[in-house]
Amino acid sequence: MGFRRTAACFGIGFVVLEVAGFVLWGSPPGTKAPAGEITRYFADAGNTPKIGTVLNALAYTLAVPFIVGFILPFLKSDREHGEGYGLVVFGGFLITGATALVGLSASFAQVLRGGAELDAATTRAVSDLSNMAYGLAILFMAVWAGGAAVAIFKREVMPRWFGVLSVLAAVGGITGIVSVVSAGLGVVIDVGFVLLVLWVLAASAVMLRKPAAA
Repeated sequence: MGFRRTAACFGIGFVVLEVAGFVLWGSPPGTKAPAGEITRYFADAGNTPKIGTVLNALAYTLAVPFIVGFILPFLKSDREHGEGYGLVVFGGFLITGATALVGLSASFAQVLRGGAELDAATTRAVSDLSNMAYGLAILFMAVWAGGAAVAIFKREVMPRWFGVLSVLAAVGGITGIVSVVSAGLGVVIDVGFVLLVLWVLAASAVMLRKPAAA
């Protein structure tokens, strides 16, 4: 099995762990809920959100080889045509990962300390930080998905139907601005998350069927 097919398997693993973590994390009280309600949620939830957060961390680890395998044909096309779409995609992945890690760190603080050891103001701040960071991560989907779409339509580095899906993912990523502005997640961010999962699954399928970086 070549590297790109192996990277596709990591992409599928990312989806499995990310979805499982998302489900186990549950639905914490919204931004407008009293801080005490947020505290009680994590105190009563037990270890389930902790397991979900750990699964998310493992998912991010699997995302690294997937990303490298995904961008190979884009970088090759860049070299051949003197362009930089692959670097745009890679840069978008980097800033998405960086902001998602901020959200993940805040999530760990919530599940480890939020049940009892954080005061109301700190609980509120950590909750808002987590929501806003994940919102930014969704927002930055517009960078790497949009860059991929342009390269696909211009240079056909992947199937055109995947270019259409990338456009949808880029548009869906813009919904992340709702979380950034309101410090809340909600249904809008769920849309961005679903598009992310579908995009990674579709990309993995393409990489399995067409492993050559050409």
